[in-house]
Amino acid sequence: MLETLQVSEFSQHINNAIARYKYLNREGLSDAESFAELDKVLEQGQKMHQQMNPSDPNYLRFYYDYLYGLDFRGHSKVVIENFTQLNIPLEKLPAYVRHAIADSYLAEQKPKQAEFAYKTLLTEKNYPDMTVYTGLYYSYIEQEKYKEAEQLLAEVDRLIPTYKYSQAKGVDKTSHPDRDDYIALQGMHLAYANHLDQAEKHFQKKVEQAPANESLINNLARVERWREKPLEAKKTISRLNGIDPIAKDTRINEMQNAQALGDIPTWRKITQNLVQYYPDDSGVIKSRKELEDRNRATISHSTTWGQSKADGRDTVSGQNGLKDREMETRLNSPWINDNYRLFAWHQDRYGEYRFGDVHDQRYGVGAEWQANRKALSAIVSQSTDGGQAGVRLDWSQWLNDHWQYQLQYNSQADIPLQALDAGEDGQSYRAAVTWQKDESRQIGASYGLTDISDGNKQQEFSRDCSKFCVST
Repeated sequence: MLETLQVSEFSQHINNAIARYKYLNREGLSDAESFAELDKVLEQGQKMHQQMNPSDPNYLRFYYDYLYGLDFRGHSKVVIENFTQLNIPLEKLPAYVRHAIADSYLAEQKPKQAEFAYKTLLTEKNYPDMTVYTGLYYSYIEQEKYKEAEQLLAEVDRLIPTYKYSQAKGVDKTSHPDRDDYIALQGMHLAYANHLDQAEKHFQKKVEQAPANESLINNLARVERWREKPLEAKKTISRLNGIDPIAKDTRINEMQNAQALGDIPTWRKITQNLVQYYPDDSGVIKSRKELEDRNRATISHSTTWGQSKADGRDTVSGQNGLKDREMETRLNSPWINDNYRLFAWHQDRYGEYRFGDVHDQRYGVGAEWQANRKALSAIVSQSTDGGQAGVRLDWSQWLNDHWQYQLQYNSQADIPLQALDAGEDGQSYRAAVTWQKDESRQIGASYGLTDISDGNKQQEFSRDCSKFCVST
C-alpha cells in the first residue's frame, strides 16, 4: 500500500514534468530531452502500479494521474487498456481523465468512442476549451460527419473568447490563444472539404492581419503546397527565417516542402535531423518511410489493347476484326546519391491485320537523373532480332509553380507496325508545355513529329484543358 503523500508527490511530479516538456519544446529541444523528466516519472508510476491493488484508498487517485501522464506521452494504446481494466463508467471519471481517454481513442483511430468521451466534457463548467473542441471536430471528420463538424465550428465561434486582457496597467488586449487555434481550424476545415482556394484566401487574410503569427504562416505555406505551389510555399516559410528557436511545425513544413520541390539532399538532411528530434511525429515517420522506399528497387508495368469490329467477315485473314496490344515494363534500381538511378526496359507491341500478325519487342537499359523538379533520362534499346538499335532522350523542367515544358527525341520511334513489318524505321520529336494555375486548373499543348524512312511524316498536335471540381 502506498501512502497518501507518495501519491500526492506522484501527481505533482506528473504536472511538473508536463510543464517542463512544454517549456523545453518551445525552446527547440528534442522530444528525448523534453520528455526525459516525464519518462522518469512514468517509470516510477509503473513501479507504483505494481504495488497497488483496487482496495487501496489511493488507487483511483494514482490511476487517474497515471493515465493523464501516459496520454500526454503519446502512449494511447496503454491508456485505453488501463481504462478498460478499471471497469468504471467513463462519466464517473474526472474531466481531465476523460479528456486523456478521448485523446487516446482519437489517436488509436476510434473516433466513435472519442466523440462520446469528448461530448461528456462539453457540460463541465469552465472546462471545455479549443483542445476539447478540436478533438471533437476531428472525431467527426474521421467518421465523415461533415455536417456535424460544420455545426460545431459555428457553435465554437460563439463560445470562445476573442481577446485576452491583462490586469497590468497600460497593457493592450491580445488575441486569445483559443481564438488563434480556432482561426487555424477554420482554415484547415476549408482545406479538408477540398475548398483549397478558400482555405488559401482565409490564411492569406489572417497573415496580413497578424504577419508575425508562426502558426498562421505555417498553415498558409501548407495549403500553398497542397495547391501544388511549392515555390510560393517556400517563400511563405522564409518569412519565419531568423526566428529562434525554430518551431517544430516550421521544421516539418520545411522538410515536406523540400520533398515537394524535389530537393532530395535537403529533404533527407532535414528528415534525418527530425527523426532524432521528433521520432513519433506522424509526418516525420511518413517522410522517413518514403526516403527508405527510395533505397528499394521498383517495377512498373502498363498494358493497353484495342479491337475494332468489322461489319462483314474478313475474307483475307478469316478474322472478324482487328486487334492490337502494347505492353511496357520498367525495372528501376534504387536511387543512387539521391538523384540517379538505372533501369531496364521492355516493350512488346502486337497487332492483328488482314495480311497477318505483326509482333515487335524491344529491350533497353537506361539512366535517369532528377533534381529540383527537373528530370533527364536516356535509354539505349534494340529489337529482339538484334537490329534497329536506338536511343531515346527525355527532358522535363518546371520553370516556376505554373509553367512546365517537356522535350523528347527517339531515334527508333514507335512507327505503325505495318511500316515496321515492311522494313521501315523512323525518328520522332516531341515538345509539350503545361500551364498550371493550381491543383484544380491545368492547360497543356504538345506537338509531335515522326519522320518515317519511307518518306512519310506524321504530325500530331494535341491540347487539353483540365478543371477538377470536387463536391462535398
